Amino acid sequence: MNNLQRCITGETFGAKFLKGEFQAIYNHTASNFKDMITIEQFMELSSSFNSGVQHYSLESETRLTDHLRHYLWLDNEKIKAISVTFDSEDVIQSLLLAPFETYPETDNQLSKNTYMMPIQDEWFVFWGGANHFINYHYEIEEQRYAYDLVIVKDGQSYRGTPTLNEDFYAFNKEVVAPCDGRVVKVVNSIVDNEFGSTNVSNPEGNYVIIQHANDEYSLIAHFKQNSIVVKDGQMIKQSQLVGYCGNSGNSSEPHIHFQVMNSPNHYNGKSIRIRFHGDYEPIQGDVVTSLKDI
Repeated sequence: MNNLQRCITGETFGAKFLKGEFQAIYNHTASNFKDMITIEQFMELSSSFNSGVQHYSLESETRLTDHLRHYLWLDNEKIKAISVTFDSEDVIQSLLLAPFETYPETDNQLSKNTYMMPIQDEWFVFWGGANHFINYHYEIEEQRYAYDLVIVKDGQSYRGTPTLNEDFYAFNKEVVAPCDGRVVKVVNSIVDNEFGSTNVSNPEGNYVIIQHANDEYSLIAHFKQNSIVVKDGQMIKQSQLVGYCGNSGNSSEPHIHFQVMNSPNHYNGKSIRIRFHGDYEPIQGDVVTSLKDI
């Protein structure tokens, strides 16, 4: 890697892109990126994207793994976004130029109740936050402020070369109630996916919906088959055991999906941005614990 390439990092990317150093940036990308787009196409697209931009600002920096960091750059009007991921060798593994769309009406409204993450131990926020570059749920109104949580150790969510659900650190870990409430729905019989497969016919897999005060409802999904220990109609307390993390539903690996909404029907209700204890709002790349959330 030459000196010109070395000076292109996640922290300097916005300035380099605005200056039109497209050849150097392109040279800095991984081979699979070059397979998708030619240098000519990249230069044309990037030059057009820069039109009217006065400067780019670094909106967020998140650690995806020990080897990958994601940077989100926004233009001065916050209508254009550059999403770029660097590996530990400062090679660009992904690069996306796209409009930056937000929903300020709901972004600025927090849940009336205060919640904790439905976890014990230490978990990693794989998806979470109020834009679709760090939270793929964001463009779906019913899931807009949802979180996906995994457990990561030494930069990986699994041990060795994974072939079984048991190889993932999150599998069979305790899942607890995020707030006091009453259980209003339990699905407990969906088989956990074998590694490498998903169940799109039952996307939530095994799940629990809890009714809380102020007409708010939480959904926790992807439980292990037959691991949910609460029943329909049962009153439960915050931190009470609900079940164990699994890999059921439309899930590529054992994890927890957690959201708060304004309806017990998660297909037609609206997701609510969650108010956490201590006014702490985790986003993608953060590590959360039960102690931090309470």
